[in-house]
Amino acid sequence: MDISRRSLLGASALALGPLALTLTGCSTGSSGSSSGGGGSNDFTLWTWPEGYSEDTLKAVKEKFPDINFRQNIIGGDFKQKLTTTFSSGSGLPDITGVKGEDIAFFRSKTEYFEDLNELGAKDIKGDYLGWKWEQATAKDGKQLGVPIDIGPTALFYRIDVFEEAGLPFEPAELEAAIRTWDEFFEIGKELIAKKPGTYLIRNISGVFSTSYRQSGKGFIDESGLFIGDQDHVRQAWDLSVKAHKAGVNAALDSNTTDSAAAVNEGRLPADFGASWHLADMKVDAPETAGKWRVCKHPGEAVNQGGSFLTIPKGAKDPKKSFEILSFILNAKNQAVEYTFSGNFPAATEAHSMPEVDGEVEFLGGQKAAEVFSAAAETVRPLYEDPNSEAVIAPFTAELEQVEASGKDPEKAWDDAVTASKRIAEQSGIKVN
Repeated sequence: MDISRRSLLGASALALGPLALTLTGCSTGSSGSSSGGGGSNDFTLWTWPEGYSEDTLKAVKEKFPDINFRQNIIGGDFKQKLTTTFSSGSGLPDITGVKGEDIAFFRSKTEYFEDLNELGAKDIKGDYLGWKWEQATAKDGKQLGVPIDIGPTALFYRIDVFEEAGLPFEPAELEAAIRTWDEFFEIGKELIAKKPGTYLIRNISGVFSTSYRQSGKGFIDESGLFIGDQDHVRQAWDLSVKAHKAGVNAALDSNTTDSAAAVNEGRLPADFGASWHLADMKVDAPETAGKWRVCKHPGEAVNQGGSFLTIPKGAKDPKKSFEILSFILNAKNQAVEYTFSGNFPAATEAHSMPEVDGEVEFLGGQKAAEVFSAAAETVRPLYEDPNSEAVIAPFTAELEQVEASGKDPEKAWDDAVTASKRIAEQSGIKVN
């Protein structure tokens, strides 16, 4: 149940086919420079292999016939590519994406970006979900980016497997039966009793990742203090251990052939994920189309993923770049991108558009947007420090030891806290 997006492969493979697996530094769209801003009429967008659909690129060309617009697909470590380019100050694109997991880092590098508030961002702020907008707002008030998408989470599940096991299987019915984690674990016990070898949970790291976020707090607070040893993290840890002891955990690594096979064969008939996770399931289990549904998971939704478009400081024409950026990210184009990649729109108007609000064939004709739109309204904003991922890593590693080798959970907790505090101190984070 680890929500690990294959953003470089999942949705890309569905939309672009095998070519998407090999794109590195390629370009799509009308002619223009492939190494930066190019001439005065050449405008370049940098993004990762998922990229924007041909429909959106065509719309940009029609809206701005006076420019040559090019989408550059950047393979490899996108964050590192951006950092290197920003540091050198040359070869800058006119617009660039910034991944959701990287925005906390770049909020501390405001000198790299134009302040979009000075270009008109304040006028469109109300079009987007407030908590997502704020993720790209620096401490000094500068707006670094405009949201591309969001990732409110829900539970995907196999309706046929649940029905065969005599469990609640219609979305509303199942949702009502699993409002708490304990209720979810009990459903898991019933499932494995009826269908041995069938699990509700991919791995306990996924339970941990979701449940600590439900507290609205992470591992470092806004004052720069380490809080990874506090009750909200400990409760998530204990919940993860409970899931393991309940016997409902498949203990599978994410993004492996074994994990994909379990999804395809119905041995893992449930999975947490944002709307984009649908693309992963289509890759893992294409023959199960129509058998899946989606509903609220235990507790409230959390956000997983969701990226931004930004304008680098030093772009040749920031005003024009912002006009293009604003058009790409309007509600209509975000709705189009939802049909292309499963990216759930950050622009709220898009949620009721036919492209988003329609039936999803893979989910048996269910209108999945209703679930994800409702989930987006309950997400609690989570402060993310640039060092968050580093200090979280020991907890995930120790849970894997509990899962794989039977390490004592108390010993694992102590080791995780010790290692995490050491990393925090080395990173300049205050530790009590």
